[in-house]
Order: sequence, then C-alpha cells, then structure tokens
Amino acid sequence: MQVNESRVITADPATVWKIGGDTANVADWIPALESSYQREDMRYTTFAGGGGEAVERIVEHDDQKRRYVYDYVSGPLPLESYRSVFAVVDHPEGAQITWDADFRGASAEEDAALAQAISAIYRAALDELENRVVRDRV
Repeated sequence: MQVNESRVITADPATVWKIGGDTANVADWIPALESSYQREDMRYTTFAGGGGEAVERIVEHDDQKRRYVYDYVSGPLPLESYRSVFAVVDHPEGAQITWDADFRGASAEEDAALAQAISAIYRAALDELENRVVRDRV
C-alpha cells in the first residue's frame, strides 16, 4: 500500500529542509508526536496522547538532495513493513515537500485503515511544517 502527500510552500527549499530534514527533532513539527530523539541511525519517537513509542531506522540522509529515507522498526502500528521517503525539492513557487510511504499491514483491511491514519499524520505534519517555516520567516 502506498501513501503520497505533497505540499508547496512559498519559502526557500534550504529553509524548509533545515527544519524538515532534521531527523532527530521531528516531534517539533509533527503534531502526532510528543517527543523524538536520535542515536546514530535509530530514531525514537513517542506518539502524543499515550499512543506508544516507535523506533525507526534512518537508512539514507542526503543534505545535497534534501532527502531522507527511513524504515519503521517497531512500535504500536500493526505494520509488517514500512519505508518512507521525505524530500524537499525546488519549485517555481518555492519548495515542494513530498512524503511517500510504502507499507504493508497484517491484512488488506488494516492496510486501508493504516493508509488513512498515515495520510492524516502526514497532512497535519505538513501543515505544521508550513506554519513553522512561515513563522520563523517573520
């Protein structure tokens, strides 16, 4: 199953990447997360509202391409596999953020529910990232 979210922000891509590409501090702009930190290539997050803890592996991080890839290792979501790509690219209006996930749950029914939940998390996070970029620019 795949989820693809995208957003264009009227801001310099390097500015957007400075916040969005900071893999250790994603809880600063992802409302679904209460906290996050990173040790080497492992990122540890705590979901807000007592949603549990998750561990993710950063498998690729490229500041030049403004792109990183991570895998879900463990946590409260019923995932058999999960790989996500977060990227910030140049756009005529500023910066385009793309956030794509390719995942598999335990069943087709779970896949549909997971797709809705992941998409909602990504959209809310992109809203907050845009707000932070605009707020920091003022």
